[in-house]
Amino acid sequence: MHIVSRRVSCLSSFYKWAKRNEVATDDPVYQVEKPKRPRRIPVWLERHEQQALEAAVRNVDDIPATIFGQPRERMIQVRRRYEMLYLLILNAGLRITEALRLKVRDVKLQDGFAYSLRIIGKGDKERIVPLPEAFGQVFGFWLSGRPKDAFVFAQQPGPGGQPPSPQSARSYLRRLREKAGIDKPVTPHKLRHTYATRVLESGAQLVEVQALLGHDNIATTQMYTHVSEERMRAVVKKL
Repeated sequence: MHIVSRRVSCLSSFYKWAKRNEVATDDPVYQVEKPKRPRRIPVWLERHEQQALEAAVRNVDDIPATIFGQPRERMIQVRRRYEMLYLLILNAGLRITEALRLKVRDVKLQDGFAYSLRIIGKGDKERIVPLPEAFGQVFGFWLSGRPKDAFVFAQQPGPGGQPPSPQSARSYLRRLREKAGIDKPVTPHKLRHTYATRVLESGAQLVEVQALLGHDNIATTQMYTHVSEERMRAVVKKL
């Protein structure tokens, strides 16, 4: 099915190019429907896996004295930045690009406490994401003293510092996943899935999760209904 879909997409792109460049006058695949991909249950971290990952990112014992000429202290700073990045996704459900684009001015801070985030998501749509109290305290302390125009995850201090690339964030997370002994694939987007799962487990409605994640369509959010199985099992126990 995936091979057919890819071939249809390839042919469609070719004929669009051919018509644009006057190589062809017709598009024979214009009305060909791509086979629909089956909707899969998203991958998320179980609670013990999430705890293992958080422990792995906090533990810096594996960082040697020097790495490619970089001192250990510098590498510990890098680890701490990635720790806060992954914890932010786990506590706010951001897309990796949304998290890396975040600036200090987008965080509502009061008395050293981070209350919420102002996110500009897909389609330039704005949403406000509240932060859990415990994480808000840690995140607010970590941001203390940073310029308002600075990227939250800037690799260098000051307004000119740029955040790491999404590819670097994914690569670093893969190494931490191996360190934590987690067998399933773990990406920043899987951390977003984990956030959605935890929110639903806490009793939130799909429409609330939709707003938190910034989904345009409630159908996209419905893939997280897998968590209801556990709640339904608890209900039938009462019969």
